[in-house]
Amino acid sequence: MKFDTKHFNLKILQNLSYKEQEELAKDVRREILSDVSLNGGHLSSNLGAVELTIALLHEFDPYKDDILFDVGHQTYAYKILTGRDLSSLRQKNGVSGFQKIGESGADRFESGHSGTSIPTALGISAAKKLSGDTSATVVVIGDSSLANGLSLEGLNSLREKNFGKLIILVNDNNMSISKPKGALSHFLNKVRTSAGYQEGAGKFKKAFDHNGLRWIYRSLRHVKNTVKRIFLGENSLSAFSGADYLGPIDGHNIKKLEQFLKRAKEIDHTVILHVKTKKGKGYVPAEEDDSGYWHGTSPFDVESGLPKDLHPDTVSFSHIAGDAVYERLEKDKKAVVLTPAMICGSHLERCFRAFPKRCIDCGIAEEEAVSICAGLALKGYHPILCIYSTFMQRAYDELLIDLCRMKLNVLILIDRVGLIGRDGSSHQGIFDPSMILSFPNASLDQPLFGEEIREEIASTSFSWGGPHFVRLERTYEKKERKIDVPLNRLVPNKGKALIFLGQRRLKDRSLYEGEYDLVYLTKIRPFPEELLKGLMNEKEIGVVDDTSLESGTAGYIKDFLNKNGYKGTVKTYSLDESFYTHGSVDEQLLSTKMDQMNLYSRIHSKE
Repeated sequence: MKFDTKHFNLKILQNLSYKEQEELAKDVRREILSDVSLNGGHLSSNLGAVELTIALLHEFDPYKDDILFDVGHQTYAYKILTGRDLSSLRQKNGVSGFQKIGESGADRFESGHSGTSIPTALGISAAKKLSGDTSATVVVIGDSSLANGLSLEGLNSLREKNFGKLIILVNDNNMSISKPKGALSHFLNKVRTSAGYQEGAGKFKKAFDHNGLRWIYRSLRHVKNTVKRIFLGENSLSAFSGADYLGPIDGHNIKKLEQFLKRAKEIDHTVILHVKTKKGKGYVPAEEDDSGYWHGTSPFDVESGLPKDLHPDTVSFSHIAGDAVYERLEKDKKAVVLTPAMICGSHLERCFRAFPKRCIDCGIAEEEAVSICAGLALKGYHPILCIYSTFMQRAYDELLIDLCRMKLNVLILIDRVGLIGRDGSSHQGIFDPSMILSFPNASLDQPLFGEEIREEIASTSFSWGGPHFVRLERTYEKKERKIDVPLNRLVPNKGKALIFLGQRRLKDRSLYEGEYDLVYLTKIRPFPEELLKGLMNEKEIGVVDDTSLESGTAGYIKDFLNKNGYKGTVKTYSLDESFYTHGSVDEQLLSTKMDQMNLYSRIHSKE
């Protein structure tokens, strides 16, 4: 039986046999593979969650019940089965790569970052309890997201009486973005609770599920639990949260999944279902991937597995930084590298292989990573934190209080800054300057060339008296590129100056150099003194930054110039204070009039 996965009607699912549901799973998996190969996206996590999603939608109504996927990047099967065509995945005005409110009535939640699903579900359950709403509240969360601090705080609150029942599905695929870290991951790997026992317990309960016999079941269950605690002890999830624990369950056996979901619905309090799945199931390169390469991918050829956008003569800023970090580790015995689950994304594989004792992957725990850096710095080590802009936001308090307040020397390489494009509103790297430039004792650079990145990482002295942030754009440069622009310096002679930030503006040089004095700024804070002196002689200054908001670098420079006695006119050109939805970077720049031609018109406007 062949299913139309482009226009699937969810009502069909309720009448399918288990064998037909398995055929549906194959068709959905083929659809995911085809659409991600064309558009890019999160592949492995979605291939692994197909049967789980089918069982979930067989047992729950997504338009009535609240189904929350932690992060939301593993919802491609969910989107297909609720009638969405993934051909437009991550394209402008197309289907989002995450759950997105407004895209469908089945999307009741959206995130993009890990750990928020359980606390949000608690709030939903509290509201339902207050209003008498008896619909289900279901959370699907990965094993590595479960170890996130927010998730653990949510689990810690499950016992509170204000909250209603949750059904929490732990999708345990033994993979985060790369291999998961920490004690909870180790525990999940050690769990050996028998699925056969769980199935038998369900049948036992059903046999006594009559008003006159329930006291027998409750009494025997109490005896069983007492014996279990004495001789076996409780597993950490049930002991910590107070929830009933069921599992582990084969996450690719639809029949078993539906049986356990039915049982979870019958229990009158919160239940945790431990579901074992295989990340990347159905596509051999993704199944065999231990590094996280197939977690999120650009468009690729399905047969060869090779990306379609190869750049053989260029190198990414992330690669340049990863290589420079490796060289620093070779020369500096006090250097220690940390990352929150971004070994592959920040190209640190070689560092972790060669220097395992001085490389730490904290898993999806950004706040912890920053505080570990603080501890290392307090003991005289040289911590280097490699982190994405979108995830660094989560550690605001630790950056401010644990690093800046104590003036601790940490080098923070911020990857994926600026507009990121198709990952959507939760992943744009445009907010970090607004945060960093409000921190006392913090310095900030944004290199324009790979040579600068290498120099920053190689020469940093770890003696500034506060964290030093280095922004790395998601961009490529020619491997042999030379610095050929006025960098952090200005010779005033035209009376008008333009300050550019970001590599995209390099191509604009010819449009303005005959009329304006140009400077490409990479040293943002502290601001170069010689440059400041030169700018004081200009009558007009424009600050152009398409990598952050008005409240970020452009606004900071405008205020800085005015506070230092500048008497002329300063105009700023930066991104709108907005959340940018998925689409290409060019489309996002056009929407805020920061594309080349609109920017040219704005700069020459007399307004």
